[in-house]
Amino acid sequence: MPPFLREHTNDQPKSYAQVIRSLQKGQRAQTFDPGTRAKTTTEGNAIRARFQGIVKSVPVVKKNTYKHEPIDYDNEIRILKILHGKGDDRIECMLFPSRFRPEKELVNGNGNVNGKATEEGRTDRYWALSYWWGDVNEVAGNKITIYHDTGGRGQRQTMTELNRSGTFYVRNNLKAALLRFRDPHDDVNVWVDALCIDQENNVEKKAQVSRMHEVYTQAENVCVWLGEGKESTPETFSFLREILDLRNFDELIADPETTSRKWALIVDLMSNRWFSRRWVIQELALARKACVLWGDEELEWSNFADAIALFMTKYEEIKRTSLDPKGYHDAVDARALGANTIVHATTNLFRKTQEGRVQQRLLPLEILVSSLLLAFEASEPRDTIFAVLTLAKDSRFAEENTDAIIEDPRISPDYDKSLLDVYADFMNYCVEKSQSLDILCRYWAPLPKPLTREQALKLGNSGRDKEEKMPTWIPFISRSAFGEPHGVLGGRVNGDSFVGGPERKGQQTYNASNNLRAWAKFGTYELDPSRDPARRSTFPANFMRQGSFSSNKRPELGKTHVNENQPHHSRSDGAMKDLVAARQPSLSPEKYDGTLSVRGFCLDHVHEVSGRVMGKGVIPVEALTMGGWQHRGPEDLNVPDQLWRTLVADRGPNGTSAPGWYRRTCLECLQHTDRVGDLDIEGLKKSVLPRTPSTMITFLERAQQIVWGRRFFKTRGNKNKNKEPLFCLGSPDVREGDLICIIFGCSVPVVLRKVSTGGGNSHFEFIGECYVHGMMDGEALEGRQPMYPYGGKKSWVMTFKLK
Repeated sequence: MPPFLREHTNDQPKSYAQVIRSLQKGQRAQTFDPGTRAKTTTEGNAIRARFQGIVKSVPVVKKNTYKHEPIDYDNEIRILKILHGKGDDRIECMLFPSRFRPEKELVNGNGNVNGKATEEGRTDRYWALSYWWGDVNEVAGNKITIYHDTGGRGQRQTMTELNRSGTFYVRNNLKAALLRFRDPHDDVNVWVDALCIDQENNVEKKAQVSRMHEVYTQAENVCVWLGEGKESTPETFSFLREILDLRNFDELIADPETTSRKWALIVDLMSNRWFSRRWVIQELALARKACVLWGDEELEWSNFADAIALFMTKYEEIKRTSLDPKGYHDAVDARALGANTIVHATTNLFRKTQEGRVQQRLLPLEILVSSLLLAFEASEPRDTIFAVLTLAKDSRFAEENTDAIIEDPRISPDYDKSLLDVYADFMNYCVEKSQSLDILCRYWAPLPKPLTREQALKLGNSGRDKEEKMPTWIPFISRSAFGEPHGVLGGRVNGDSFVGGPERKGQQTYNASNNLRAWAKFGTYELDPSRDPARRSTFPANFMRQGSFSSNKRPELGKTHVNENQPHHSRSDGAMKDLVAARQPSLSPEKYDGTLSVRGFCLDHVHEVSGRVMGKGVIPVEALTMGGWQHRGPEDLNVPDQLWRTLVADRGPNGTSAPGWYRRTCLECLQHTDRVGDLDIEGLKKSVLPRTPSTMITFLERAQQIVWGRRFFKTRGNKNKNKEPLFCLGSPDVREGDLICIIFGCSVPVVLRKVSTGGGNSHFEFIGECYVHGMMDGEALEGRQPMYPYGGKKSWVMTFKLK
């Protein structure tokens, strides 16, 4: 404690204020009247209290004293040895290097990773930890001690004060996981990303991230840590084991009074934050063996996944009878939760050997990013793409011999590219691979995050210290059915995408452009030496040593730069830190200018727009009237084809053709509109009838998934050309005068808005996809089939420049 704050003896003043007061002679002159003085003092105290409160609320960031020793990060990882300890003993660890194993040496007869010493270095066994880092605003305040490598690799080591060490601060969830892993008698080897990767070294971080899939593949076991657990955790895991008993499974469902609370516990478990992390897909899907830990409870991943999958097969029935039997409140839609997705994905992403080794990847990158993995969030928006590269069948990781595979530079992880460049490169890649523009209608892209102070300073010199303005053709995830991942627990916010979900595996639901291939031109800035991507490679040379993407396919991209003179780093290289510092990455020059040109034609213009479908599917009366419903009550024995088909987008579950009995069910539903003529889908499902027929519920749920949050609208038509007005359903942002267009290469019609910029110049904004009755299967192109690239003098073909 500083001397001036220490307690004085009895004959000394307690503070300097007493000393100062004793030195003041005589009475001070009264400057203010007593009332003013009292008021000023009160206000000053209030201001001082508020200031002190603000100061106390600012978290103190504790500085780590441990400095990572350099490793050969292209061929090695660090492993964390958790030293043995009991109870409240402080957490002590040691970090040491271990080499990656060649693929052919990985598996022995039991499917385990062998550990052995080689001429290049030692390979050690370890478990890999998969966990949620914690809230972004949480300050790491838990102190652990990390010793530098002593060379010892035994089961039990004892450190002394002579051993070099440093302190490291971790967040609460990681501290709890380390304590759970610690053994009272033996040391335990684990891999933890926050500690085993030098997070301050961008070059190392990028090199290690590029081989993350190997870290989890070579681990003896991947441990999913869900947190410290709750009072209900033992009961939850016990019920998971009950579900696995197939002989009693149907009895559990048939007894809602007994099991209602337990089913709710399963949904609560599925809502755990771990299931929202995007990286967990890679961590778990590539694991040879995995287990789930929640507090003191433990379950093998295969058993955990089977229990969740069984629950989901009966979810609709369970939700109706057990989770929400009387309709008083809404249960979370478990179908949209990450837990459901990851259980499905780990089963369907790969074909594996008996030992757990990946034989074949099954899904392309576009489906993984834009459809299958929407429930998972990434703190870094670029990781929406980069975190799943190792899982895609069309990435370089899909082949065993990755050194021989050419990596497309458009999807190579580069965190120094602008967010627009990352998104546009990915979409450019998808259009080329699929020959389709459906990626415009799959809502997957996270919104740009506000810049931190450090990011603003870094971007300042490049003129990129402002938040990026994104063009309207970037399909933001906020427009997807359940919005951004962190909002999934709040339920549905939009209707399902018309281009189809992951269950379609890339197969088109509609064919509005009649199988015409996509024509698209992504606008770029003119190339000059200062903008040349070859001058700003941010990855180690070996990450891109495969060479450039085939120049005859992408001549405008140029050759990928490979720095053959990059030094090889090793632990014995004393100058490594200086070399790394000299190679810190610089920002990539911006490549795309935010424009996208596509070709197609205008079907018609929007003329009349209904109110938005509100709540959980309240279809306004004017929308039903637009569709041809006469509101004549029980004597109305027919429902217009365009109305009932538009309500379900003319499709049944999973993109199948709409069954004919939908018409009869729709007619029955329309007999139960409210007093003003609105159709309340949710209310009809729950309370209008004493017992709503299951067929009606099936129809209503399909309609609800389609119309949620959208608007119905009609087009102008043209009597002179015998063109009837079209009945449509689309974005809530549609307004009168917008264009309904068929874009070549897009399976559904889209809404565009023309924007004049003066001087005779104009461009188009992308409003969104839409359903147009009678125009979803190529009808608009009957009798005319333009030839790619759709140029020439055909007056009906237009080039739309989107911004």
